[in-house]
Amino acid sequence: MSNPDKQDVKKFWGSLYDSLYEDVDRDMTREKLIASIDDLEDMFRMRDFMSVVEMPLDDLAGKRVLEIGPGAGGHSALFARHGAIMTSADITFDRARSTQAKFDLMGEMAQGAQALQSDGENLPFADDTFDIVYSNGVLHHTPDTERAIAEVYRVLKPGGQAVIMLYCKSSWHYWVNMVIGVGILRGKLITGSNWLGRATEWGGKKQQTVANPITRCYTAGGIRKLFSAFTDITLRKGEFYFYLIPGLGRFYRRWQIKHYGTHPGGLLVYGEPWPIQSPLETRLGKIMGFAWFITGRKS
Repeated sequence: MSNPDKQDVKKFWGSLYDSLYEDVDRDMTREKLIASIDDLEDMFRMRDFMSVVEMPLDDLAGKRVLEIGPGAGGHSALFARHGAIMTSADITFDRARSTQAKFDLMGEMAQGAQALQSDGENLPFADDTFDIVYSNGVLHHTPDTERAIAEVYRVLKPGGQAVIMLYCKSSWHYWVNMVIGVGILRGKLITGSNWLGRATEWGGKKQQTVANPITRCYTAGGIRKLFSAFTDITLRKGEFYFYLIPGLGRFYRRWQIKHYGTHPGGLLVYGEPWPIQSPLETRLGKIMGFAWFITGRKS
């Protein structure tokens, strides 16, 4: 498969920023932001998400942390709130600007924090710079994921930790929802090697006009190969949602919101409240979830 052009990557993720976050950022104040960060942490704890399980929030004070692909800056703001000295790098200018705006609103709570536009495959930092490199659902969308993981390793200090989420191929969402539901039943498998990219990632208020250039998914073996330079590798599955089932899922989503409600913590990261998972979905996520929560250490 030929690699997509980086400009296509920038164009898609910039367009998705406009659809998801533009209105949220326009109305953001310091008070709203601080309350939203607290909501975000509470939501992550409810979900046992990587940002509070694999990421050592209680130990972040004074640590130099790099986030690759901060989206609109929600995760980075949370880490800064816990005392991390944040650097946030995104390939799109709008997302880097959004993250910096949150640091500016936080003031002294984000001391030393900075956001910049940067390519994750060519990070503008010296070797051995960061205590932690964090990236949530980003590096499977870059043309050369292997190079991006090598960059994570390079910029980590010896003994530093990578905390990364990548999509899981051995999951219900990949095989049932995407391969069967979208790829076979809707005929997307015959549209080309990047059928999965074109079928994933869009959301928000605007109609999609730009295709997602690439999405990759990994088996456990593929993850271990990708992170072969690291030591102390851990893998954990999570994130299962019935509402992602093509067609039928929209009816379940209405029932889900009626019975379990929504959580305001979704505002910073999804542009809207998050539909709360059922207990069954939480249990199934540990077995067949779409997310690999990965940690590895630089020796």
